[in-house]
Amino acid sequence: MIIQQFNSGLGNQMFQYVFFRLLKKHHPEVKVKADLTWFSWNDVHQGYELEKLFGIKLPEATPLEIAMTSGQFPLTVTGGRYINRALRIFDQKYIEDHCRDEISLQEMISLDTTGNIYLTGFYISEKYYRDELDEIRGIFSFSDEDTASSSVMLHNIEAAESVSVHVRRGDYLDPIYKDKFDLLGEEYYRAAVARMREIFDKPHFFIFSDDKEFIAEAFDWIPPEERTVVSGNTGVDSWKDMYLMSRCKGNILANSTFSTWGALLGEPDGRHVVYPKAYISGTDSEIKTIDGWERL
Repeated sequence: MIIQQFNSGLGNQMFQYVFFRLLKKHHPEVKVKADLTWFSWNDVHQGYELEKLFGIKLPEATPLEIAMTSGQFPLTVTGGRYINRALRIFDQKYIEDHCRDEISLQEMISLDTTGNIYLTGFYISEKYYRDELDEIRGIFSFSDEDTASSSVMLHNIEAAESVSVHVRRGDYLDPIYKDKFDLLGEEYYRAAVARMREIFDKPHFFIFSDDKEFIAEAFDWIPPEERTVVSGNTGVDSWKDMYLMSRCKGNILANSTFSTWGALLGEPDGRHVVYPKAYISGTDSEIKTIDGWERL
């Protein structure tokens, strides 16, 4: 049996699902299940969203299967919530032999599946999805009914030479993450905007952020008639920003899987995407080979 953990926000869940599909494709003889218990005790972001947004219902591992595979047993408490504790039921060697973190594509293909394996990771490299983008876009398709409330902003986006600008702050300012992720500054966004002005005749910049108050002033160097701050999509509606990004003709990404998917889900023809070299502190982002994608 192979069990893969799912965790974190929507963008990461989407990358994890792409990897989950590859596991099932390359190991059809093995049961492949998902560990979703992270969402039972962690209230960061909006919980598990793949089923709600895309109808993806994963085969879910039981607590006993998780324990037999990972060496850790999720502990239930009143209310059915899992808490961030684990009961070690095997020795350290078992865990080292059976638990794998962020393996490469080739390692995944050649896994020895004669025993149980527990996998954790985010799998954001393009090698996992580049050759299957058309099919993936079909899987991650937002319904017309769910997006109806964004019709006015969508009209404005489709009527312009629209370029999305994603500014990720929020949890990146949290002490837990502030030393892990680079917080992109004005220099990057000025360079990206200048590049888009070379690509498009009259670009209009639609600015998306989890810190609306910050960007209301931080981007005043873009003339008011050339920018729109997109507001209203917060909480359980946060995913609508990803949908609107995907409908723009160009994208300026943050170091975020959320805006990466906003660009990946859009029509590829004529699309230009600028993404940052800075990503995790001390580590540059991957150089992508997708047509129209440019690293700054």
